[in-house]
Amino acid sequence: MVSTFIGLLDIQSWWEIPCISHFCSLFSSAFDLPDIDIEDLESALLSDGTSDEDQVALVPELIVRLLTGCDALHSVANEITHSNYQMFLRRYLRQQCRLHQTENHFDTDIDFQSLPVRKRLQILHHLCHFRLDSVDVQVILSNLEADSLRVEPLGYDSKNSGYWYFYGTRLYREDRTAAAPVTSASSWNSKQSAAAAAAAAAAAEFECGSDDFSGNTTLWNNNTVWQVICFTEDDWQHLASKFKASSHAKERELFQILAENFLPKLPQLFRERERLRRRKLLQVRNSSRLRNLAELKARQEEEREKRELERERERIRRERQTATSLAAQQRTRRRLARAVF
Repeated sequence: MVSTFIGLLDIQSWWEIPCISHFCSLFSSAFDLPDIDIEDLESALLSDGTSDEDQVALVPELIVRLLTGCDALHSVANEITHSNYQMFLRRYLRQQCRLHQTENHFDTDIDFQSLPVRKRLQILHHLCHFRLDSVDVQVILSNLEADSLRVEPLGYDSKNSGYWYFYGTRLYREDRTAAAPVTSASSWNSKQSAAAAAAAAAAAEFECGSDDFSGNTTLWNNNTVWQVICFTEDDWQHLASKFKASSHAKERELFQILAENFLPKLPQLFRERERLRRRKLLQVRNSSRLRNLAELKARQEEEREKRELERERERIRRERQTATSLAAQQRTRRRLARAVF
């Protein structure tokens, strides 16, 4: 259990969450990655290990899939499982973090689940980046649409805050602090903020041809504030109305993008999200029902065995009691026989 409390609002301000989810969506087939949406990843990271088993297993499953695709672990890929992945992860991170000259957040013998949530997230983000070092990536990227690799903000408001959409029903806003420039000489992509570069890790890495991994995430994480600005359909409508009434050119342009490309599709997106939510809930209920049924059968079997054991003990007790009674009767008869003679 992690001692530092991290809540949902905290984790929603971390750009690595949509970054990793976008990575999994982009490379789900090519890298054989599990189906992970943003909400699932947030819940899994916040899990203390006592919630739904499928939720708890989500992060280990992702780690196993990523590790087995890394070239450095190719010879032992078939040996990596949910029960031993931490050993391989620890060794691999020591090697790769040294190679990329970046901080290793898993350089001790502590259990992965016991690490602070922030460190677990950073490990996942690093692992996604390291997975892109494998030789199969170049071929995979050549078969992907260029637009799928290009992640750019929908637009900016009057304060130069960027609005980012990855997939699903959320809209993120990246606010710049006073110290943050509008553009950056980031080694991943000088025209994108690290939030975008991280979310489109493959595009950023191969478009700029850089393998410098050190410092990027820390630099931008200190200079921007990342938050979810639209959760519900009403949030989207309210934001669009706000920009529609604006006199600022950037905000009017952003309204046009929202009105033409998003508002007409929102009802279907939210219906699909609700359908998936219900399906997952049904799966959880069915899984819970099966577990409860298995537990019930186990308890019934245990009770049956206890009853059989009790009956066996009662049978033995009665047999001993009968034997004792017969022995006593025999002793009595012998005493009577001696008394007669």
